[in-house]
Amino acid sequence: MKNRRKARCAGISDQVTPGTTTVVEGAPGTGKTAVLDDLADLWEASGRHVVRARGSALEGDLPFGIVAQLFDIDPGQSTDFAALHGVYRLATSLAGTSGLLIAVDDAHWADAASLRWLAYLTLRIQRLPIAVVLTVGERCDDPSYGEITASCHHVVLGPLSADDVAALISPAPAPEFVAACLDATGGNALAVTRLVEALEEDGVPPTAEAAWQVAQRGAEVSGAIVAARLRRRPAAVVATAQCLAVLGPSPRPGVLAELTGLSPAELAEAVRTVELLGGAGRAVVDDMPASARAALHLRAARALRTHGATDREVADHLLETSPGLEPWAGEVLDRAAQEAVNQGDTSGAARLLWRALREPVANPARALRMLGVAELVGGLPGATARLREAHQSDVDDAESAVALSYALHAEGEPAELVAVLAGGPPWAQAHLAVHGLAWQEAVPSAVPLDTPAGVLHHVLVGDIGAAEAVALVSTDGVLSSLASAMTLNLADSLDAALAVLDDVDRSQPPALRALTYVMRANVQRRKGDLVSARADLALADDQLRQDRRWHAVTTWHAALLADILLEEGRLDEADAVIAEASTEEARRVWPYGGLLTVRGRLLTARGDDHDALEAFLAAGRHCALWPYRNPAVLAWRSGAALACAATGDGERARELADEEVSLAWSWGAPRALGMALRAAGRVTAGTAGRTLLEEAVRLLRGSPARLELARALVDLGVVVRRQGDTSGARACLREALDLSQKCGSTAMAARAYSELVATGAGPRRMRQTGPTALTPTEHQVAELAARGRSNEEIASTLLLPAEAVEGVLAGACRKLGVSSRLHLPGGSDPFGR
Repeated sequence: MKNRRKARCAGISDQVTPGTTTVVEGAPGTGKTAVLDDLADLWEASGRHVVRARGSALEGDLPFGIVAQLFDIDPGQSTDFAALHGVYRLATSLAGTSGLLIAVDDAHWADAASLRWLAYLTLRIQRLPIAVVLTVGERCDDPSYGEITASCHHVVLGPLSADDVAALISPAPAPEFVAACLDATGGNALAVTRLVEALEEDGVPPTAEAAWQVAQRGAEVSGAIVAARLRRRPAAVVATAQCLAVLGPSPRPGVLAELTGLSPAELAEAVRTVELLGGAGRAVVDDMPASARAALHLRAARALRTHGATDREVADHLLETSPGLEPWAGEVLDRAAQEAVNQGDTSGAARLLWRALREPVANPARALRMLGVAELVGGLPGATARLREAHQSDVDDAESAVALSYALHAEGEPAELVAVLAGGPPWAQAHLAVHGLAWQEAVPSAVPLDTPAGVLHHVLVGDIGAAEAVALVSTDGVLSSLASAMTLNLADSLDAALAVLDDVDRSQPPALRALTYVMRANVQRRKGDLVSARADLALADDQLRQDRRWHAVTTWHAALLADILLEEGRLDEADAVIAEASTEEARRVWPYGGLLTVRGRLLTARGDDHDALEAFLAAGRHCALWPYRNPAVLAWRSGAALACAATGDGERARELADEEVSLAWSWGAPRALGMALRAAGRVTAGTAGRTLLEEAVRLLRGSPARLELARALVDLGVVVRRQGDTSGARACLREALDLSQKCGSTAMAARAYSELVATGAGPRRMRQTGPTALTPTEHQVAELAARGRSNEEIASTLLLPAEAVEGVLAGACRKLGVSSRLHLPGGSDPFGR
């Protein structure tokens, strides 16, 4: 450190010569005093005189206080012109012929009389063997100081450089260690010196591997320095620093003014001083007595509540106080905990709720329930026991019963969850319909149509039509939105389903976020947009890694992923996904039927028709445990019919296909009916089969199911070719090839291409431009932008940095050949996928 100080002094000493005045400026801790010390050493070493003084906030009102320190005279004497001149004569006498250095540290705190004398001296110093050096760390508004600075040299001390910091550390430090020290201290010389000393005492080596240990120690050192500086400051500055430390960065101006009790001008000056000292951090709060700290937090909670702060802001301060001080505290803590749960902050919610339980709350069962929910969402042990305790303490609390049912769902206890919800109000029993989507034991015997979950149940059972179901959807709350999105999806209102899912709050717990993304993927898959579906599944996978207890969602995710891999022609990867997902837990939940159906399609693609048939029939046996018959949910009969036909059992094939057609007619949505008619056409010979396929194509043209239309067109093209209509076959197959490529189905495109070549048509280059050139992220961003979403909304939906959206969108526009988002295609299928 001494060598570094000498180097800095050497750069300044050339300016400090007889007849000059130099002002050294710098923030606290930048080394002004150290430079002054070295200058004094240099002058004394050359045989010249040095007199020194230091300003102090506590002595700023003492007349001639600085002069008294310099020349060892009594302070408080007369400060008229005679006194000024007398001291001036004393200085010139002391300088003699050898020279005199007058060094004043922290001159911004000098009394007015001393500053007047320094100004008097500097006006007459040019021909004297006297040099004046002042250090200044803060603003000084005294007029005499202005006269001094008008004709002086200025030197500004800034933060240390990386080389300066490295020179203080031994042995030679790694660059990463030096960078960490700079980040922790801002290059403040005092803070760096103290930090290096502290790290040496702690035995922390200056290596790249140890750089992570610097940040916390640096915060402690910097905080201790700031706290020490504050102790020497006026009460107004100390109070402001404490309030800033308690309120945190960017406090509400009204709250800060109320807590400090200062006028606007006084508060502005105090805040400026605190910032100059290094800011108000945790060390300032820790430096307060415990009782004073708790009292300030309570005052902050009251003021924030008065000024309209959120419950969470108020509650964070209540956590630092004793219970029972405010009658509204329990209510605020409770609401703040709910907010924390909704945002996925389970540990914060648990802390708030533990504290709420110590307040005289009107409903302790609610606090227990919320604590259990926070533990459930966070995967913490004891959640079920906590929720059971809440339920038992108030058996009439339907919300506790619902919360406990989901804990039992996560633990795989469907029988008990049914007992918990039995006897509750209709809205609580409607949750059985949600549980029934996973567990056969939880399927309710009767569900009214007055909730979206109830509507979805009737949709799955198949006793209402698509038009009636769509008219009953509602998006009042997350559960209602998700249930309604499922209904809209099954009813072929795919864009409406996506719009509902886009509006679902993304700050939900991981399991709900995962479900939302899986549902989005399912909608995109039904549209035939495999690229977007894959992207949504990747987002869902990120959430599922955080919580693997929700087996129905995990199994559904696996079934969709395997299905998309199958469309991409990646059979081995699809097989691996199915094998990994086929766990004992998965075999108990409804979506396992979808996994079996995809396995049947995989075996069909490999030519294993007998095993494929067994897989489809296994899916049917699994689904028979539930009352769900709507083929729009799971069309296992179509796959089984095709497998039966391939194995030679045409009669059984037609029975299965006709059954699915009948069920699809009852539902009334074109996608399910088109798929059923396609299967029926495949297993029906002659003109009747062609007619069914033509009807399937007609219906699917009126649906958003692009990939299913491509599949039906391929089958129709094959039949038409075999009947001798080569021209008609080529038209069907070319359209199917184009649709398959747009959808991203490599397998379907390959089949369409092969059948097209079989008609005698020349080879056709596969599509390489347009929407298919978009990456998954580009396609999602462009689609949302085409639907009028702002960059911020797109970033929130796709979990992208807000600043990255514009760049991704620009790349998508270039590939699509449009100049801006305003020219992106609209409609239900904006990119022709």
